[in-house]
Amino acid sequence: MRSSRFCHFMLIAFLLVSTGCQQSRSSLQQKPIPPDEQIEQLASVSASAKYLKYQCHRSDLPSDAVMTNAIDKVARQRGWDIAEDKAVSQRSEQIYQHLQRDSTPESTKCSSFNRLLKPFIDDLPTAFNGQ
Repeated sequence: MRSSRFCHFMLIAFLLVSTGCQQSRSSLQQKPIPPDEQIEQLASVSASAKYLKYQCHRSDLPSDAVMTNAIDKVARQRGWDIAEDKAVSQRSEQIYQHLQRDSTPESTKCSSFNRLLKPFIDDLPTAFNGQ
């Protein structure tokens, strides 16, 4: 039951982040997000993208470095201070490890992550695909 709750929480976080990728900076600035929540959102996107690439076999996704740069770009577009980059990286790895241990069926996780990260993945530069 605990892993299902964790996966449910992650899916909600991904939905918030993926929806946020489509909002303008001015609309996002009206609702300040605390730094710890910024870290959590960025780390969630990073971990789920990594999960898609390695566990769901999305070979069309770019390298980890390119994904990290894209996530940093999202943070800058939102006006977030990414000085906590190390915290994002550490939290992302923790989330990724939890996702690997989660008992939710692989097909369910892959399907959900593909759907929820589509706006983020679609914004990746085409030139980086396959790296």
